[in-house]
Amino acid sequence: MDYSKIPSPAFVLDEKLLRQNLELIHRVQKEADIEIILAFKGFAMWSAFPLVREYLNGATASSLNEARLCFEEMKTRAHVYSPVYFEEEFEELASYASHIVFNSLNQFQKFYGETKKADHPISCGIRVNPEYSDVETDLYNPSAAGSRLGVGSDEFPKKLPEGVEGIHFHAVSY
Repeated sequence: MDYSKIPSPAFVLDEKLLRQNLELIHRVQKEADIEIILAFKGFAMWSAFPLVREYLNGATASSLNEARLCFEEMKTRAHVYSPVYFEEEFEELASYASHIVFNSLNQFQKFYGETKKADHPISCGIRVNPEYSDVETDLYNPSAAGSRLGVGSDEFPKKLPEGVEGIHFHAVSY
């Protein structure tokens, strides 16, 4: 490829390399009997989603617009997590979601009823703060002391509320 012939600025995607990566991901899914979904934070080039859809069946979203992008361009409902949900957006957000993870038990209590009003099933989960991470810079550490990302051990109930079907961990490790 002669990069000097590409107008600048431009995003350049090597479809052959993307397909090789997707084939590897697909193989891991099959051999491990797991589902791997696309993280828009890592790759949101929607023009490549028709190719991505050949290998992956879902994506994560952290906002109403990302959930809509997943629904419209990935042709599937999103796995949604956000530290904050807005009441005025939640009904529309839920229409694009297959899974919604809540940041706290209070947030779950506030919005769980809205998930039941959707015209499709939504699996609800709670984010757990594992209170451990290898990250040395607290600014980038979702498990730093005082973090409000997820439910910590001191507030985690002995029994999860009815309607919570899963838990979500987010920890950074090297």
